[in-house]
Amino acid sequence: FGEPPELDRFDEMGLPSRPQLEEAAALSVISESGVRVPFGNLFEGQKTIVCFIRHFWCPLCQDYMFSISRNVSPEVLASAGIKLVIISNGSYEMIKSYRRIFRTPFALYTDPTHKVYNSLGMTLQTLEKGPKASYIRHGMVSGIGMVVKNAVKVGMPVWKPGGDIAQLGGEFILGPGLSCSWAHRMRYTRSHVSILQVIEEAGVD
Repeated sequence: FGEPPELDRFDEMGLPSRPQLEEAAALSVISESGVRVPFGNLFEGQKTIVCFIRHFWCPLCQDYMFSISRNVSPEVLASAGIKLVIISNGSYEMIKSYRRIFRTPFALYTDPTHKVYNSLGMTLQTLEKGPKASYIRHGMVSGIGMVVKNAVKVGMPVWKPGGDIAQLGGEFILGPGLSCSWAHRMRYTRSHVSILQVIEEAGVD
């Protein structure tokens, strides 16, 4: 019977084309302070790992964020001339408290319109879990409990939009300039590629 129509057109690992990169680079993402920044500015000057997560309330992506905090050294990346940034799709007003959960030094931006996601081929929307990835540490009930506990601990503004619960993300190695050396787009809600594999693909030992 084959794949559903949307999966027929979906390319999990394909590199974005030059026109796709040009389109994405011209679109805006929003910083923690509410400033709109051209997406292309994030990787214009150096090789940059860009991790697109799902919504701010996603326990699966919180597990992924914790895996980044545990496994990625900002100093090691800096010595390799590589930057890492994270993109979500909720309100920028949630960024500050969200970063505090993981004590992450990495910059986080939002794309609430999903335009950058879509321009880079992250067009799938689903709530299907798929196979369990290595970074997953919580089941449904314990994951929801973790999210609530974290929100209370850091005082997340729960009245602000957390993002589209069906939007999937991915990981890209972009720059310098309009170049992409590696790409992965999620098929399921827990199918991020291990951050250790991503930084290895970026050339970090």
